[in-house]
Amino acid sequence: MNTWKDAWAIFAKDLRVDRMFLIWNVIFMIYTGGMMGIMFQGRLEAGQLLDPVADFFLLGIIPMTGFYFSRRSFSYIKEDSYTQMLLYYRTLPIPDITIMRSRIIQLVSAILFNGLILFSIIYIVLNVFDIEITLAQYLAFVLTWIGYALAVNGLLIHLELTRKGRTYLWLTFLFMAIVGLGAVVVAWFDGSLIEWTLDFSRRYGLLSPLMWGGLGGGIILLGVTSTITRRTMHKRDLAR
Repeated sequence: MNTWKDAWAIFAKDLRVDRMFLIWNVIFMIYTGGMMGIMFQGRLEAGQLLDPVADFFLLGIIPMTGFYFSRRSFSYIKEDSYTQMLLYYRTLPIPDITIMRSRIIQLVSAILFNGLILFSIIYIVLNVFDIEITLAQYLAFVLTWIGYALAVNGLLIHLELTRKGRTYLWLTFLFMAIVGLGAVVVAWFDGSLIEWTLDFSRRYGLLSPLMWGGLGGGIILLGVTSTITRRTMHKRDLAR
C-alpha cells in the first residue's frame, strides 16, 4: 500500500471540505502579522518593558502557523472531533502511519501557507518603520522560528491524536502557561528572545548557527514525536 499517496488523498479531501475556512486563515494571519510587526517596533521604543509581552506573543502565535482553521479544529471540544476522525479512519480501515503522514503533510503545507502570509506582513511593517534588516537576515530569523514551530507542533499533534478534546484543551492551556513563565524568566535576566534571534540573524545571515540548530532540532523533534504519536495511536482505545 502506498501510504504517502493515501496520505496526500486524505489531506486533499480535508482541504476540499474545509476550503472556505482558509479565508479565516488569511484574515487571521494578516491581522496577526500586522500586530506582531507593530509590537516589534514598540519594543524597540519601550525597551525591556515590552520584551516579555513580545516574546510571549511570538512563542504563542508562531506554532499556530502549523494548522488550518477547519470545522474539525473549531469543534474539537464539543464533539471531540479528532477522536471521531480517528474512529472513522480505523473503521475503513486506514493504517495509523497513513493518518500520521497526512497530518505531517497538513503541517508542512499550513506552515508554508500561513507562514508566507504572516512573515511577509511582518516584513512589510518592519520596512514601513525603517527597521534595518536585509531580506537574507530576515529569512534567517523566519527559519529560526519555523524550527520552533515544527518542534511545538510535533507535541500538539501528539496531544491532538492521543487525547480527548477537553484534555487537549487543558494541556494547551498548560503549554501557554509554561511559555508565559519562560518569557518572564528570560526578561528577568534582562534577555529577549526576539532580540537574540534578530541579533544572530543580522550577524550571520543564512549561516546563523541558531537558525540551523533551531531548524534541524525542530525537524528531529517532529520526527521523534511523530513516531511516538503513531505508536500511541495504535494502542489507544477510542471507545473511552
